[in-house]
Amino acid sequence: MAVEVASRKLCLLYFIASTKTSTIPGISCAGATPEATLFTPALDVEYLVLGEPKSKREIPVTPEGLPTPAVITRAALSLMGDPMMVVDAGSYIEPRIPHVDLPSRTVGGRIDVEPALPRGRARELFEEAKLLAYMALPRRCAVLVGESMPGGTTTAMAIMEGLGYRARDRVSSASPNNPRELKWKVVSKALERVRGVDDVFTIVDEVGDPLHVSIAGFVTGALEKECIVILAGGTQMCAVVAILKRLGVSYRGRLAIWTTRWIVNDPQSDIVGLLRDIDPAIPLAAARISFESSEFEGLRMYEKGYVKEGVGAGGTAIAAMIRLGMAEETFVKVVEREYRRLLEAKIAKDRGVE
Repeated sequence: MAVEVASRKLCLLYFIASTKTSTIPGISCAGATPEATLFTPALDVEYLVLGEPKSKREIPVTPEGLPTPAVITRAALSLMGDPMMVVDAGSYIEPRIPHVDLPSRTVGGRIDVEPALPRGRARELFEEAKLLAYMALPRRCAVLVGESMPGGTTTAMAIMEGLGYRARDRVSSASPNNPRELKWKVVSKALERVRGVDDVFTIVDEVGDPLHVSIAGFVTGALEKECIVILAGGTQMCAVVAILKRLGVSYRGRLAIWTTRWIVNDPQSDIVGLLRDIDPAIPLAAARISFESSEFEGLRMYEKGYVKEGVGAGGTAIAAMIRLGMAEETFVKVVEREYRRLLEAKIAKDRGVE
C-alpha cells in the first residue's frame, strides 16, 4: 500500500481514550504512576499538536523517565503538511486542543471488576465513528489511524480472546518485562462475564474499552468511502482487525497494519502470529529505524525493549519516509532534533526559565 499512501491525499487521525484497567499497578508503564496513565492520552495529543502538553506541564513518561513515543510521531508530522485530527472516544480529561468528541465517549471501566462500558455503548461508539468517517473523509483517500490509550494491550487481549482468538501472552508492552501473567489474570476474570456470548458489541461492552471499537467503526466508514486504511500501531490494532472480521466488514486489499520493528522483533509478544490467526492476508509493515547509535540515552532505550510503539509512531514514521522519499537514517536525525528540543525545554523549566 506504499504506492497509495505516497500518491493519494493522506488524512491522519489519532484516537484517544482511557481505561481504568491502566490503573492496576504493574499493568501499564505509559505514565510515571498508575494514576498518571489516565492523563497520558490527552497529554500525548496536546504535545503532538503544540509541542508541549497544556493540561499538565509535563511530557508523559514511563516510570523510568522515558518520554512518550509521540516524539517519533511529532517528528514525522513535522515533515508532512497533510491534515490531521484528534478524536476523543473517552479520554479521562479532555485535551485542550481542537478535536472531535464522539457523543458517546466514555472512560472504560476496570475490566477485572466491572464491565468496560455501559450496555449498548460499544455499538453507539462504532456507529458514531463510522458516521465521522462519512462526514470527514474525502472519497478514495489514504487514511492513517493511530491511538493513545494506556492499558490498551490488556483490553485488546480481552477483546480478541472474547472473539475466539488466542491472544494470551501475545500482546506487547511498553516495558521490557511484559507483565503477561498479570494481564492474563485480569483478562481471565473479565472473560468470565462473556462465557457463551457471541455478539461482538456485547463482548466489547463487557471486556473491552471505548477505543478499539471506535477505531473499527471509523475504519468501516473509511472503507465504505473506498479509502485505503493504515492502522498505525502494534498488537492493539489486531483487536481492531478482529472486530472488523467478526462483523463481516469487507476490507480485502485496502487495510494494513504499520508498526515499528521493536514490536515485530519483540520476543515477549507475537504480532505476526496474532495477525496470521485473525487474517493472514492483512499486510504488516515495520519502520526499520534504529536508535542504537543515538547520542541520547532515552532513545537508545528503545533498543533495550522500552516503549516500542504508541500514538501511531511506527505507521506515521513510515508514511513520512514514503511521502518524502527519506532514508531511515535521515529520519532518525529528525527524531533526535525533536528529542533535543524536549530536553532543552525540560532543562529550561527546571531552571525556572519559561
